[in-house]
Amino acid sequence: MTSVARSPAEPSPSVAGSYRLLAGAAVGVLALDQVTKTLASDTLRGRGIAVLGGAVDLVYTRNTGAAFSLLPGGGLSFAIIAVLVSAGIVLYYRHIVSEPLFFRLALALILGGAVGNLIDRIRLGYVVDFIDLRWWPVFNIADSAVVVGVAGLIIRSLVAGVRDA
Repeated sequence: MTSVARSPAEPSPSVAGSYRLLAGAAVGVLALDQVTKTLASDTLRGRGIAVLGGAVDLVYTRNTGAAFSLLPGGGLSFAIIAVLVSAGIVLYYRHIVSEPLFFRLALALILGGAVGNLIDRIRLGYVVDFIDLRWWPVFNIADSAVVVGVAGLIIRSLVAGVRDA
């Protein structure tokens, strides 16, 4: 059996495969986020649409704050945080190839959501939000991906904590 020598900078096949998972899931979130924001921008300005029997309204809003319209006006700070979080995930990811898929997908969701909102902040100066539950601040797909990803990390930490106890 012949082995192929790799340079030290070249990732192992398992690391490369793991990065493909990160990129694929993050790009999927990013694409869905950007397409839905474009649709919201093109169709919802000046009007809302009730869906799911009126349980959800689709409305166009501009968010200069954090997720769920928290801390309005902090766009530059949130853009810097998004860049740092995204870079941290990409750099850290090579160390977690043996972690469960659930954990790695949670990070991919966070990455895709962070980049989705970062693109809006850079391109528009605000983030397009459009999902209104009426009892919660208006949000978008990127916000949802970040929240689901963080929830996944919390669940993983709790499960690992119980296992280690």
